Amino acid sequence: MSTEVFSVRIRKELKEIVKKYNDVNWRKLIEELIEEVATKKELEEKFKELDQIFKNIPSSPEPGWKAVREARNTR
Repeated sequence: MSTEVFSVRIRKELKEIVKKYNDVNWRKLIEELIEEVATKKELEEKFKELDQIFKNIPSSPEPGWKAVREARNTR
């Protein structure tokens, strides 16, 4: 797995906290946070795509419960 450098400017207080708690694996923690946020954003995009698909599907003239009842009765 290759890596890249990603620099971020942070407040001085945060930098001091990072230095103070050097037993924390900050790189891993930040990578996990980025992955978590990216996953959430990707899900949001997928849900927006699904919303667009559902908007293009015409609604059924019959209520959903009626189709379920008919399916159960045919068993």
